[in-house]
Amino acid sequence: MILSFVSIIPLFINLAVIVFIIWGIFSIVSAQDERNKILKEISAKLDKIENTKKED
Repeated sequence: MILSFVSIIPLFINLAVIVFIIWGIFSIVSAQDERNKILKEISAKLDKIENTKKED
């Protein structure tokens, strides 16, 4: 019984590594998406400021 449990441990370790890699990739992609949204908002605000200065 204990021998069969010991043979399953490497499977759990490999599965945990795969899950953490997928989680890491997902979190990086989410952070980059959020960063891009913020940068687009900043760019739009700067365009408005630039356009009003040109009109003056």
